Amino acid sequence: MIIFFSEIATFEILMVYPAMPHMAPAFQTLNIAWVVSIVTLTGATLMPLIGKASDRLGKKRVILGLAVVFVIGSIVCATATSFAVLLVGRALQGVLVGIVALSYSLVRDIMPRDFVPVALGMVATGIGMSAVAGPFVAGWLIDGFGFHGIFWFMAIYLAVLIPLYWAVVPESPVRTDRPVDYLGTALLGPGVAVLLLGITKGSSWGWSAGSTRGLLLLGLVMLAAFVAWQRVATHPLIDLKILFGRKFGPTVLAVAGLGYMMNAHSLLMPTLLQTPSGIPGISYGAGLSATQYALWTCPLGIAAMVAGPLGGYLAKRIGARQVLLGSGGFFLVAMVLGSKLLTLTWQVALLSAIAGFAVGFLHSSNANLVQDALPPETSGVGTAIAGVTMQLCSAVAVTVTGVVMSHHVLSVSPKTHAVLYADEAISRGFLYAGAVGLVGIAVALVMRHGRTPASGGMGAPTAGADADQSEAESGTVNAPTDMSTR
Repeated sequence: MIIFFSEIATFEILMVYPAMPHMAPAFQTLNIAWVVSIVTLTGATLMPLIGKASDRLGKKRVILGLAVVFVIGSIVCATATSFAVLLVGRALQGVLVGIVALSYSLVRDIMPRDFVPVALGMVATGIGMSAVAGPFVAGWLIDGFGFHGIFWFMAIYLAVLIPLYWAVVPESPVRTDRPVDYLGTALLGPGVAVLLLGITKGSSWGWSAGSTRGLLLLGLVMLAAFVAWQRVATHPLIDLKILFGRKFGPTVLAVAGLGYMMNAHSLLMPTLLQTPSGIPGISYGAGLSATQYALWTCPLGIAAMVAGPLGGYLAKRIGARQVLLGSGGFFLVAMVLGSKLLTLTWQVALLSAIAGFAVGFLHSSNANLVQDALPPETSGVGTAIAGVTMQLCSAVAVTVTGVVMSHHVLSVSPKTHAVLYADEAISRGFLYAGAVGLVGIAVALVMRHGRTPASGGMGAPTAGADADQSEAESGTVNAPTDMSTR
């Protein structure tokens, strides 16, 4: 049930992106990118507070509350008659980030200790299942009912699951009674949101514009203030020894590098395959419809569905870091193949399958690495911070890749504003993403965390303990906490 619930995040991505070209003329706006950006901004702003609330109130209870908000947001989007109302609904849908992040923590808290690493990987199975069905469902709904249909689908899907989730899934027994760090929450979430706003609008406002620089500077100042406050706060949002320790910090950096490749791939592939074929001046383009695109790339979902639990099993056997490195290797191959502008059916299927294994291994290894780096009492907020970092990574990947592509534009339609890119826009987008991914792989290669079999967080250190240093000096791993003490 947790898997089906967390699928809504991938359904949202795979359904909304294909529908955006239909939304722009319906609302007569050139700012359609805000349909995606506002979800990222909302998620980044709320994630620290969501994580802290889950640690105090219970993860299942918070997840159900977020699901209700998501359903309301979906209905608002489905009935929107103006672009402003649509953005309000999308902002409400931004809570889906918390649903997925807290699902990993909930699995850690309620599953038998020996099964937790594999179970964390199985949550990534939802990514594969929705990646297979999502594009086909989206194509059918958009073609038959317009873009409003995808929002009705998401509302009904989650509304049906909410009572089942409430009845079947047990609540986490882990609680923390520490007071909420409201100042830290106000600095971290909004600070990341302001930084994201500057990044996402930089290409349209101009990177040298005062508004862009002002937002970027304000965001960085707020994040610096957050770190400074955490050093002196009586009840900090998260212990800085954990945030910048040898486990959590390198994990977030390594996953961010690989996540960059994942998001660049998601942005570049539709342009590569949905551009009409035979256009003079370019060598790519297959002219695929939304449904055809789903058919050609469905091996990605199938492979991810297999790689999710397989990655969890391998993390338990050989260590999650090794699984993360495997993901990096698959992603690098996908970036190189993508830069070759492959447009034959079998080539695209092979590329998609490789990317699918990369995605499945990334999500399963990330879940295990993050949970193994966090003590139980800060699992919710720590997972939230990791989720915020991924949101920032996604925004950077999409923005930078878009900037790379914008330097290689062949033409722009005066009527539809559709852009035709040169070959270099696609090939360099993939290769630059691969270069960023190499940085993430380098971090994974040198980090000590995740070299031993994953425990799914059962052997995580207690808050405030310098467990990373003691592990490095002794060469041992903390003994798993007995479930009876949890």
